[in-house]
Amino acid sequence: MFGLHRWCACLGLLSRNDWLWWNATDGLARQLPGRKSPLLPGVEEQLWLQTRRELCSGWYLLCIRHRGDNRQVVGFLRQGGSPWRQGRPMFPVRRRWRVVRLARPGRPVLNLQRVQQPLDLLELWLLRLHGWDAWRRVHRRMAQSKELASAEIGLGNRAAVWRYYNKLLAAQAYHHELITYETWQRRVEAKAIASLPSVPEGAINRFALRPWGDFSAIEPDAWAVLLAPGVKLSAWALQAIAYALLQAPGSLLLYGDEDAIRADGKRHSPRFHPAWNRELCWCDPDYCSCWIVAAELWNRLTDRELEGPGIETPSGQGLVLHLTNIAEQHAGIRHLPLVLAHRFIPAPAPLAPEAIQEILRQQLAPQPSPAVAPAPLTSGYRLQWPLPREALLSVVIPMRDRLELTQACLRSIDRHPAGCDLEIVVADNGSEDAETLAWLEDFQAGISAQRRQLVVPAPGPFNYSAINNRAVDHCRGSVLLLLNNDVEFLCDGWGHHLAANALRPGIGCVGALLLHDDLTVQHAGVILGIGGIAAHSHQYMPAESPGYLGRLQLAQELSAVTGACLAIQRRHWDALGGLDARNLAVNYNDVDLCLRAQQMGLRNLYLPQVKALHHESKSRGRPEGAAYAQWRREWAFMKKRWGSLLDDDPAYSPHLSLERQDWSLVLRQPVLKSR
Repeated sequence: MFGLHRWCACLGLLSRNDWLWWNATDGLARQLPGRKSPLLPGVEEQLWLQTRRELCSGWYLLCIRHRGDNRQVVGFLRQGGSPWRQGRPMFPVRRRWRVVRLARPGRPVLNLQRVQQPLDLLELWLLRLHGWDAWRRVHRRMAQSKELASAEIGLGNRAAVWRYYNKLLAAQAYHHELITYETWQRRVEAKAIASLPSVPEGAINRFALRPWGDFSAIEPDAWAVLLAPGVKLSAWALQAIAYALLQAPGSLLLYGDEDAIRADGKRHSPRFHPAWNRELCWCDPDYCSCWIVAAELWNRLTDRELEGPGIETPSGQGLVLHLTNIAEQHAGIRHLPLVLAHRFIPAPAPLAPEAIQEILRQQLAPQPSPAVAPAPLTSGYRLQWPLPREALLSVVIPMRDRLELTQACLRSIDRHPAGCDLEIVVADNGSEDAETLAWLEDFQAGISAQRRQLVVPAPGPFNYSAINNRAVDHCRGSVLLLLNNDVEFLCDGWGHHLAANALRPGIGCVGALLLHDDLTVQHAGVILGIGGIAAHSHQYMPAESPGYLGRLQLAQELSAVTGACLAIQRRHWDALGGLDARNLAVNYNDVDLCLRAQQMGLRNLYLPQVKALHHESKSRGRPEGAAYAQWRREWAFMKKRWGSLLDDDPAYSPHLSLERQDWSLVLRQPVLKSR
């Protein structure tokens, strides 16, 4: 037996039984317990494992699979006492792989970090690889990455490839900066500028620089370049703008990206903007500091046709709100994803909330307008929209057993007043537990003058779309709220905010800020393209942080929001036909609903003022086996239905990552055109 273990160790055929576990209680190394016995982390949320025997040097394939409520586990393989280590995220349920290299014979140590709960270690492998196979796997992983350009790593340079392979996986594990802004300028921006086609000299001469406060008229075929105080154009801006305007005739307003610049010329703090986003512009006084304005719009200022509060303020914020209000009515606002301006002094103070409130009141009349208050952690604003007195919010909660989750959800509804009239419709997907069935009977009988309560039977295999569609058929409200039973509200007035925004003209789906139990972000809207289809924005960032350019704390239009807490006007739901129960029974049905709403001309919103805990996947768990196969089918269906839209989210920037949810930079060469 000893000889067999020695032979397997040399070949690298190590399985779970070939590892020792360092017990956090007594500090002793011992054989791993059975698969049904979880490993307990130490005080620093770490586990340490080591091979029982010495391994030969060379290439190996590391594989781990575990279960448990440890969503952020990362692992690092160390060799001996040296600081050398190779890591990657090791999230639960499915097998996680990476290529590792042992530089010399020894007993490597696997260090698992962020282990917050007992961990069921199901599989742990080290498989010996031939060198050619190791490099094949490394190259394949690098080719799949949208983070790094082949020109940056030089695929013929094995040392560079191996360095970036480890850098990529380490960045995924701990959100390290993978691409610096300096690297991005050299590898992406410089190529984009070099690729700009020449434009006629007359096109460049059509631009007239106008600082804030200078409203002098321009020639009918000219464009005003409106710069905020302390901002200057980039050297290539006019050529890029001229080219973009030739591509998009009929534009009235164009804006681009920007950054800050020091006295020594070093650029930093890039601000990569979305395509036109009305809600974000209302809430963010720093939405953009450089605007290109068509003469037919600009000269209305000179003729005093365009008047209103805030136009002549030093910040220019009121002027931007008036210009965008008119240009949007003609679908004339475009965004060019290229740095067009550099800020060299801090931005001026924003307008007071009262001034913004008056501007919006005049622009939206005779429609209702919002009250405006400061937004936390940013210089922006929070908007509170009025709710019609007759509005009724129908809260739809699917469940199947797991009574404690549904009860916690309902307690949060009672603890935090909704701020509007509501009814609660529980959709029971075939509960079998006796206590749950008794509770459902009591809940159905608990109708009061305050709210209507109803249980809708929805038996059969789990089909999230069909369950919600059936429950909605029994709803009476003008606004529907799809709410997972593992969600708990943390704020008062949640119903008012969701319903009031859903009832606004032109609004489709409305979502909330959802948090993990540790109060890091679980959902702050959905970004298309991350992971191939879509993923949650700002995930795992602290809830009390501004996020990227303050966007975690600001209401804004997004392409999609999660169905775990999604409000929509009933008439829009009916027009869209509800969720797609045939093709998207479990996965991506919420994203699909939002994209269909967007296709219908509606705008989807994220509201950071509505906060709730989301005990993600506790009601059903993570997909594996048949559920994983279903996820793959529905993933493929979304790819087929929505195609290239999934790689070009208008609420995001083409210069930001489609592999990570932290708004980090990417070396991807986008097509240089306005959007």
